[in-house]
Amino acid sequence: MRTLIFVFMLVVLTACAGKEQKVVSACESAVAERLTGKTYRLDSDALRSSLQTDASGVSSVRAEVILDPGMSGEQTQTVECSARFEDGQSDPVVISLNFIW
Repeated sequence: MRTLIFVFMLVVLTACAGKEQKVVSACESAVAERLTGKTYRLDSDALRSSLQTDASGVSSVRAEVILDPGMSGEQTQTVECSARFEDGQSDPVVISLNFIW
C-alpha cells in the first residue's frame, strides 16, 4: 500500500512539474517573439522559481531580462508573464507579457 501511495504521489508531482515547465516555456517563447532580432539573456530557473498560480488557474512568472548583455548599452528590465491552460489544449496560452523598466 505504501508503494502504491508513493507511486501515485510521484506521478502527481511529475504532472505538476510538466505544467510548470510548459508555462515557463510559453513565456520564454513570448519573450523571444517580442525581442526578435535583439540579443538578450533570460534565466529560466528564475522564471520557474517565481511561478505562482492563482485560484482561477492563471500562472504568473517574473524575472530579469538583460538586453544586449556584455555590451556598453546593456540594460536590465523585469519581464512579467501570465499564462493559463485552456480547455482541450495541452499547452498554455500567454495572456499577458509586460516589460518593466
